Amino acid sequence: MNTNIYNNLIIFIMLTMMSWPGYSQDSSEVTVGDKKAVELITSLGTRIGNKIQDYFVSLEALAANEALIAAIQNEDNIKLEELSTDFQTRLPDSLKVRLYIQGKEEPDSVTTPACGFACIAIVRDAYKDKPVAEALLFRSADANITLARGVHNQDGKAIGAIVAHYSFNQLKEEISTLTAGSMFIELRQRVAGPPVVLHKHGDKNIKQGAAKKIVKIPHTRWSIAVWTSGQIAIEDYIELPELPWFYIILAITVLVVGIVVLIIYRIKHPGAAKKKTIAAQTKATFDNHEQDNPTLILGGGAKGVDVSQYLKDSDITNLKKKLE
Repeated sequence: MNTNIYNNLIIFIMLTMMSWPGYSQDSSEVTVGDKKAVELITSLGTRIGNKIQDYFVSLEALAANEALIAAIQNEDNIKLEELSTDFQTRLPDSLKVRLYIQGKEEPDSVTTPACGFACIAIVRDAYKDKPVAEALLFRSADANITLARGVHNQDGKAIGAIVAHYSFNQLKEEISTLTAGSMFIELRQRVAGPPVVLHKHGDKNIKQGAAKKIVKIPHTRWSIAVWTSGQIAIEDYIELPELPWFYIILAITVLVVGIVVLIIYRIKHPGAAKKKTIAAQTKATFDNHEQDNPTLILGGGAKGVDVSQYLKDSDITNLKKKLE
């Protein structure tokens, strides 16, 4: 590896880190209001995630119900209807429980909340995986939170699914309980492509540029983005170690990696270093020889200088004959 290139790379990295937002002491100071906003949003995300997890635990317990497994295997639709009503009473806050036989899933636009094609897609995902919670039809009166789990037989094979719907309004109410006078909040959902905003809360005039902090909600497709009235980016304060230690650690890491790469290069290409050393030694020897013999010119001598001392007797005789 070219040493000059390596040195220039290290200098470039150090200069980049020194100009990085958050390197200076001033930019590492976060206002009390910003800290409070992050604490509130993080706490909210944890609270919502824990509630969804509790819903899933209850749903998985019902999915293992022996009567449910038998009814699906026997394709007993009457029994499945009875069980769906019973299960709804066992799941507090649920709006409706649906039970499906694998291969016989159909959308339902009659009952509330409706179960359209997006709902059926979640059902089919539950046969092979554990899909996270998702908000469906959130722009309509049927807005709901859909949770699904697969039902498996004694051999562990998926034979059906259980779906529970919860009110989407309870999610909006959770967010609206925050005092958002100094911040703006967006509840987002990502399924495919860019995230979709499900709900907004707070002073929209505060929303300037990128969000100061984005909190992912566990067990869901959701995240909460927050903007605050402060000028300091909360993301740097929350996610990175204390400054400037982060950059010091990064610089040390880069140096160590560079040294290791240089050593490996020298090991793999020992001839390159050896050739350079021999060339340098040869040049030094030649330079010293020239200094010791300033008047010697290869193949002859300088004007007015007796070079016979450097020649053999036979060479001198031959030279005299040529001159004659």
